[in-house]
Amino acid sequence: MSEEARHCSICGDLLVEVEAALNRTWGNVIATGFGSSVLEIRNGKADWMPFMTPDRSARGLYCTKCGSLTIAPTLGEHRRALGLEP
Repeated sequence: MSEEARHCSICGDLLVEVEAALNRTWGNVIATGFGSSVLEIRNGKADWMPFMTPDRSARGLYCTKCGSLTIAPTLGEHRRALGLEP
């Protein structure tokens, strides 16, 4: 990671690498009615796109001061929709 990339774009403090994942505990399964947890995102009024599912974790950058979190896309369909892959 470059020196510039190690600092938060919001507050300028230090970013640390983390792994992000959806809660896969039995408690979460019971609380969600045995449903599947999916983190979805959308850009403006576009359709919601799945970003993370319980079987796919993601790498991320966490700000130690303001708590902002940047999560790297992990789904091929999402990466293609954003033009990150052909």
